[in-house]
Amino acid sequence: MTSSLSPKGRTGAAHRMRHPWSKTVLCSLILCSGAVAQSAATPVVPPVAAASEPPGCSATEELLSVAVGGTERGTFIVRVSRDAQDRVSVLLPAAVLRAAEQAYIAQNLSCDGEAFVLLRPEIQVRYDQSAQAVRVSPALNLLGSGSVDLSLPDPTAEAAPEPQVQRSSWGVNAGVQGTASYRQNGASGALPNNSPNSYTGAAYVGVGAAQAGLAGYAGLLARSATATQEASIELRAAGQWTVNPDLVVYGAWNAAPNGNDPAFSPSTFRGVAVAARGGFSRRLPKLVIELPVEADIEVTVNLKRIRAFRAAAGSLTLLNIPLSGSGPSRVVVYITDETGTRQVDAEVPGSARALPPGAYLANAQAGISNGTLSGSAAVQLGLASGWTITGQAAAQGAPSAGNRFSVRASAAYSQARFSVAGGLEAVRATDSAGAVSQAWTANLSAGTNLGAGQLQAFLSLPLNDLSGSVVGGKASYTNRNWLLGASASSGFQPQSWQAGASATYFFGQRGSLTAQADLSPGSSRIGLSASFVPWPELQLAAQVSSSPTGAQISGSAGYQISPAQALRLNVSNEDAALSYTYNREVDVQVTAGLHAAAVQATGALVLTNGTVQLKPALAQRALLIQTGVPNLRLLLAGTVVAVTDGRGEALITDLPLGEVVSIRVDLASLPFGVAVGAEQREAVPPLSGVTTVDWRDNFKAFRFVRFFWSTQEVAAGTDVLINGERVLVDDEGYGLTPRSSVVLQAEIRSNTDARSCRVDIGPSAEQAACTEIR
Repeated sequence: MTSSLSPKGRTGAAHRMRHPWSKTVLCSLILCSGAVAQSAATPVVPPVAAASEPPGCSATEELLSVAVGGTERGTFIVRVSRDAQDRVSVLLPAAVLRAAEQAYIAQNLSCDGEAFVLLRPEIQVRYDQSAQAVRVSPALNLLGSGSVDLSLPDPTAEAAPEPQVQRSSWGVNAGVQGTASYRQNGASGALPNNSPNSYTGAAYVGVGAAQAGLAGYAGLLARSATATQEASIELRAAGQWTVNPDLVVYGAWNAAPNGNDPAFSPSTFRGVAVAARGGFSRRLPKLVIELPVEADIEVTVNLKRIRAFRAAAGSLTLLNIPLSGSGPSRVVVYITDETGTRQVDAEVPGSARALPPGAYLANAQAGISNGTLSGSAAVQLGLASGWTITGQAAAQGAPSAGNRFSVRASAAYSQARFSVAGGLEAVRATDSAGAVSQAWTANLSAGTNLGAGQLQAFLSLPLNDLSGSVVGGKASYTNRNWLLGASASSGFQPQSWQAGASATYFFGQRGSLTAQADLSPGSSRIGLSASFVPWPELQLAAQVSSSPTGAQISGSAGYQISPAQALRLNVSNEDAALSYTYNREVDVQVTAGLHAAAVQATGALVLTNGTVQLKPALAQRALLIQTGVPNLRLLLAGTVVAVTDGRGEALITDLPLGEVVSIRVDLASLPFGVAVGAEQREAVPPLSGVTTVDWRDNFKAFRFVRFFWSTQEVAAGTDVLINGERVLVDDEGYGLTPRSSVVLQAEIRSNTDARSCRVDIGPSAEQAACTEIR
């Protein structure tokens, strides 16, 4: 009979009682019809105690489905009673509750020899007569709490396996470089006769290898020049030992001790260097998860599994969750219990500071170069509240040239809208005759962002001679159509000032016009430049300027043949040159002009894990900058160090040791149709290997799309709304539209009548026509 009364599919079994079943069976079949009918779940109140038996034991027995904390516990005999106000109270069999839920019990009872429990008054219980069910809500405050510190080793992890044999990586790189200048026939400056007036040439070849924590490079560099009538071949070598991820030792012979590909860079340095870093591990301090029942927990960060374990019911606190570098991190905790799988998410924004609080960079090197002994050391430390301090010291000396010692200390404070920095530098030098000189210099700078405007100021004070001090500042303002800038500086001496101003206006979404003026005592320069983009692959520009030395006129045309190839023609009143660049598997640059020509080609063949790859360079230590925008020029210390390829990526290998680098966008050569958020970004170069800097969110690229009302009617002079942003369409129907990898849904609106329509813009579509005109 018990089996026939149990609802089909229940996981539990009815518990037998010692007294006759007739009363129970009748109650469960007609649901205690003598009581008031209940069509919805009824709150349960604590039972009223009887005088001669434990409280609730005389209550009516019902065969009910019981769920606690959202999990089904099965079908059980439950004692249900009602008071004079028809409020329901229940006694549950003790077997319903699990070990972690014993805190729910207010009193343990024995009714006819069977164990029952009376729940605490604060426990919410719902009785649903129509569904023959009792539902007990979880009381997490009674279940207790626990924590797991993810910064500690996993106690359940198995012993580390035997170390696997690490495959080696080999590479061969080579490069050739040459320049030539031409003589001109006659005083009239006729065309060159192609006979070289002078030339320089260089070539290198080398072999590199890496195995576990060791890496090395050895090669030859040959150079020659007609100007010096000299040719040379030198051996150069470099090696590095990665002691651990935060400590690397370098050695160099006729090369820079920084782990970079030497390429064409000549160096006579022979010595060693060491670089260290630490404190860069970002962590989410705390994440609280509520578990109504015992569950399996899996913690992931940016889809990478961090830890998996089983947790008891209650409040679980995850401590010190490791995050991914300085970029944004998405923490997802998967919770799997009897009810299924759910997840708890936490989005952690990226750190705007390259050196978070407690992080440090340090480096030191010592060696000899051209007979001069030298040594240096530097350290940078990130502090709380946006502060960074830096200390540097350097010394060099030679028997015939004297010696020099310098030390510099600085501190910088940076927040989202304000920054300030100050430093003090001391230099002491002794020449070969024994004369001593020393100098102290203080430097101060500050900057602030005022909405669309920026202000910066600086002051340099030579404390030994205040008359050599310099003070200056600059300001800029940007909006949809204008880019305005001004700068000025002056020394404390007469005739030591200079000033400049520029204004750029962007018109028609296809070009810009810039006016610039620079003034200094006895000199002035006024310039005007314009750019125009007939179509995305072709960019035209022209400049004219006037100064006391005369007028200069120049123009350029650039054509993007493919994402990896480009042609550029530069013409001025003095010269003309055509250049070609290819940057993909190899890096090739060729320039031919009326007065000079140059060629350079570099490449490397790399064998790693059985795979052969052709790359522009051997990169043992580099920053991979991802912008998503091709042909973007990137600056480091004011020098162009890379141009992004067709994928919008650039590999920067010429990196300093032990210091934060500031990567800037060359706004002067910004490709047309690209909007930039921040002009610069700080990054920490790796000690070895390649660090990826995802900067794609900082750039927004556009392309030209021609819009049509119909196949025969161009949507000239209209507005196109895409995700709330307005795109202006010119008289030919072209609009500068955001690039997207998916279909964009937009709306064309007329500026002359009430027409509008819906339009779909494909990822690579050059035209888009209305699908529905309203």
